[in-house]
Amino acid sequence: MELVEKIKSNPKVIVFVFLFVVALSGIAFFFLVRPGNPGQGQVEVFEPPSSRIEVFSLAAVISKIDIQRKLITVRHPTKDRDINVIVKDSSEIMKIEFPFDPANPPSQASFAPKYTKITINDLKPGNHALIESNENIYNKYEFDNVKSIQVLP
Repeated sequence: MELVEKIKSNPKVIVFVFLFVVALSGIAFFFLVRPGNPGQGQVEVFEPPSSRIEVFSLAAVISKIDIQRKLITVRHPTKDRDINVIVKDSSEIMKIEFPFDPANPPSQASFAPKYTKITINDLKPGNHALIESNENIYNKYEFDNVKSIQVLP
């Protein structure tokens, strides 16, 4: 009892005990939870296998066109890379036209765009295009099974 009375009456002892407990807690945390300690403090990130991801369309900006080889080069949307798209004779190329100025859309929510069939000769670098494929193009930097290309105004 007398010891408890001494501790209560002396604030220096209380501060010392508090610091001692904090220091012990810090040491215990360092040895038990530090990175590199197997099973402790590490987070595993689950990433699905790439074979499960399927992508069949690509929205990108056309950077080059080789009409002789029927090759369109587009910039990858997220990486600093080019993607080569080989256009087949069966690929449908359409230009989308809106019945209004895209910079000043009307207040009404519904409209029907006009689709005009064009050829690879009508494409230009800088065109925004939606390219649809019949195959999974995930992580491919060249593909040739192009179903359609829609060119935005």
